[in-house]
Amino acid sequence: MKVLRGVDELNQFLATTNCQDGCFADTGFLYGLAYEDDRLFNQANDVHDVLADVAVPIYANVISRLELIDLIFRKQVTNGCIQVFNGMKSSFNNADIFNALKYIRDKDTEAKRKKESYKIDERRLKVIRKNIDNVDGVNGWRGFCAKYIGAMLENEWSILEQEFGLNFVEVLEGQTSPLFNNPLYWKDMVQVMSEHGQRGPDAMIINLFAHSKFQLLVTSDSDFESCFTDSPVSNSGKAILIL
Repeated sequence: MKVLRGVDELNQFLATTNCQDGCFADTGFLYGLAYEDDRLFNQANDVHDVLADVAVPIYANVISRLELIDLIFRKQVTNGCIQVFNGMKSSFNNADIFNALKYIRDKDTEAKRKKESYKIDERRLKVIRKNIDNVDGVNGWRGFCAKYIGAMLENEWSILEQEFGLNFVEVLEGQTSPLFNNPLYWKDMVQVMSEHGQRGPDAMIINLFAHSKFQLLVTSDSDFESCFTDSPVSNSGKAILIL
């Protein structure tokens, strides 16, 4: 198995390897394609351009699809919170919600200085959801969602799917498909978790890639490299491109 870094090494690999079945992508790569403020935006889009030029389709599993839309959702909530904070009147006197929104605004500003993409985390999402009723001009949490998320979430997701030409792998336990050499089993994914200490979503990607006909995995996670060192694909012609 090869580890690739950068588009030059990717081009060399594609010149000698048939990847017409497609390549597999993780959530970090997909999110990097979507948001200009993400630190991987330029690298991810350079890789996408190379793959598009040689007509290599991009596949992700349903877990990555869910993770990506969750990231988009949290980004939209973040942007909505910043807009609410920027529109607050100087007379606003609820310190809890003011400080919560200010924290989000400040973290977003800090992330942009570092050329990173800040997204509200689970704990702060719960705080905002609980207290947004106290903000003047915002008609409760559902009103906030209607104004700052609403149809935009579905629209943005649909645009991304079409723009990046994303395809999705769905295979049931013990079944196979034209994209896989062997059936997929839950126990194999669990074994990856127990042996390599990987979270479930990452272990699922590793298991899918190992059993698939895909010759290339594009990822933002360098931990994947070590997971394949002693695996059945370690001596295969497959490659991992680490952004």
